[in-house]
Amino acid sequence: MAQAHVHLAYAPRGVGVVYAVLWLAAGNDVAGWFIGARNGGQVASYFLLQDYYSSRETRFYRSLEDDVYGPWVDVRPSGDAPLPHPPPLSEELCHELVRLQDQFAHHWLFFDGDPQAHGEAEALRARGIPVRHVNIRAERIDKLEPAAAVRHYDSPDADRNVLVYLSKRWPLDFEDER
Repeated sequence: MAQAHVHLAYAPRGVGVVYAVLWLAAGNDVAGWFIGARNGGQVASYFLLQDYYSSRETRFYRSLEDDVYGPWVDVRPSGDAPLPHPPPLSEELCHELVRLQDQFAHHWLFFDGDPQAHGEAEALRARGIPVRHVNIRAERIDKLEPAAAVRHYDSPDADRNVLVYLSKRWPLDFEDER
């Protein structure tokens, strides 16, 4: 499979994880997963940007839940249109996204309800950072670009335009102003 890329934004004194995105190019398409802040809570979805790297119009599809095999919608300016089952991804790509999402989350994130994350929560508290529902692992925080309010990380050579495109259409509170 292709090289996976990530984008993260973290507001340690604010909402915590603003967004965390994992994606990879699959031919002309971009497929991935995101999680982030929405109205004081968190939303997570798998997604497909069909024909992103082509001259055709890009279609944005996303799962309604944090489940690649669950219901999906076609995200349109006029509103989301349900898609028939199965998801608009090949079985091979579904398996690859689930595998990559698991690795990405395990490497970068932890969740407050995870009994294995007690040490992670304590490490954040030791830095004076509140523990939220979704958190950046304490040992990864220094990989984020320092900033007063929101810290960022973009994997090397990642196409930031993918994040910009997503941010104008996803259900998260963050929108990239570029």
